[in-house]
Amino acid sequence: MIFTLGDYIIDADTHELLCDGLPQKIEPLILKLLLFMFHNSDRVLSRDELIKGVWKSHVISDSALSAAISAVRHAIGDNGKKQQYIKTVSGSGYRFIAAFKCIESIKPSTSSTLIIERNPEISPKPLAPPDKPSIAIMDFVDISTQDQKSLLATGLTSDINSSLARQPHFFVIARASAHHLSKMDLSANDVGRYLGVRYLVYANIRQVAKRIRVTLSVVDAINNAEIWSEHFEHTFDDIFSIQDDITTAIMTAIESAVEQAEINRSFLIPTENLSAWENYHRGLWYIDRTSIKDVDSAQFFFKKAIKQDSRFSRAYAGLAYTHTNRRLLEHSIIKVTDQDIIKSMDYVQRSIDFCSQEMNGYMSLGRAMVFSNKVPQALAILEQAVELSPNNAQSLILRGLSAIKLGKSELGLKSLEKAERLNFHSRSSSFQIYMAYSLLMLDLEKYDDAAYFSTLAIDNNSYYFLIYALAAACHQLAGKKKKAAQYAAHALLFLPDCTIDSCQGLMSCSKKHRDLFFKALVDAGIPKACTQ
Repeated sequence: MIFTLGDYIIDADTHELLCDGLPQKIEPLILKLLLFMFHNSDRVLSRDELIKGVWKSHVISDSALSAAISAVRHAIGDNGKKQQYIKTVSGSGYRFIAAFKCIESIKPSTSSTLIIERNPEISPKPLAPPDKPSIAIMDFVDISTQDQKSLLATGLTSDINSSLARQPHFFVIARASAHHLSKMDLSANDVGRYLGVRYLVYANIRQVAKRIRVTLSVVDAINNAEIWSEHFEHTFDDIFSIQDDITTAIMTAIESAVEQAEINRSFLIPTENLSAWENYHRGLWYIDRTSIKDVDSAQFFFKKAIKQDSRFSRAYAGLAYTHTNRRLLEHSIIKVTDQDIIKSMDYVQRSIDFCSQEMNGYMSLGRAMVFSNKVPQALAILEQAVELSPNNAQSLILRGLSAIKLGKSELGLKSLEKAERLNFHSRSSSFQIYMAYSLLMLDLEKYDDAAYFSTLAIDNNSYYFLIYALAAACHQLAGKKKKAAQYAAHALLFLPDCTIDSCQGLMSCSKKHRDLFFKALVDAGIPKACTQ
């Protein structure tokens, strides 16, 4: 690390002081004191801080400290009268007040360098963030006192960085670059400008007795604002098990927080200035809403994104997802047409062709197959989606649904339980519908749980025929007959000529569960056949 101050160059690695290119004599202790003041130039340093930071001892007299400060001033052309570099703050200590530069290599394999200006009047030249969500994982700080703290903090930082880097929709800064900047006292805005990223992840780790707590925050570096914060707790047992569990939870949280921030940000940008990624995130806002108009809006923005970037894998996956939505919302259980499913398959194939690691492509394909009654193929595809992103709740719940339909209850329950733990997507009405549907088909008679999730889906503005019919059956089987009758009545408002025959496409499962479901619908108030 090299510092420049006017005509002076201070090389911390070679312990040299140069003036106009010529070596200057300086004692090692005086150089150490100067470097300590460089690293803490943002504040007044007390006598105790200086002694602890430089001498590592409290056996230093005031006169010895004053003599050392004078020697530092002399070495860089300053003195107690001028105080142009080091200012004495009466009753408090000393502060380094001059502008200087810190030059540090970020990429040792290249000749590029990072120059940090400590002059508040000089702003670093910003690097423009890429179109896709860009993120840097800063060093996690362990504030506990246990011996294993550095291992856990370092391990979590590295694991989360590498896990995010495997996601094709993120631009993730190299760990070494983020590590270098973590050691410096920079604002989030400055870090974002130097690295060219929008989002920064910070965390503190604390271990008390047998428990570990990780407090995490995601910061919008451009606006210097915290957009999300949460803490995660775990019992201390095996350090690698803890690391895996916390990494899983944090990864899911970061992805969800950044995705929502990108959606919110896209709506602040004038429509005529939208890039492919911003159009994509506008489309996401409509993707799980429950009207044909919302489907049209989502498709409009996804198509605009593809027009701007013809190889945009995630936008194709979004289009595939919306065509499956359209099939469900247009009550195709009555007007049987596979046109939207054919389009969904086509778009999802393009998504996977352009990016074989795009989890959303496999998830959308599996979802389309589930609702086309191609359940064995759906399960195989969803296994690939889960392998690519083990913490995606949508893929897990669809895998659980497919497994249960095929009678693989153990795999289905395992998927449902993990999806429910990863509750960062729990506000999604589609997630709740799948949970209700899956629980209804289990032989464990989890009807109360199924009714609970169907109610959540309706509370989240999931207002269309299929979910009201599902809620009616769930509540009827749970013994909540009054509520079941209300939901059945709502279903008939959406589809007045609905009968049991018109619901045949709603339950593609074993005869036992189909008969149970349809009997519940009849008991709730859905007619067996048209009375006309």
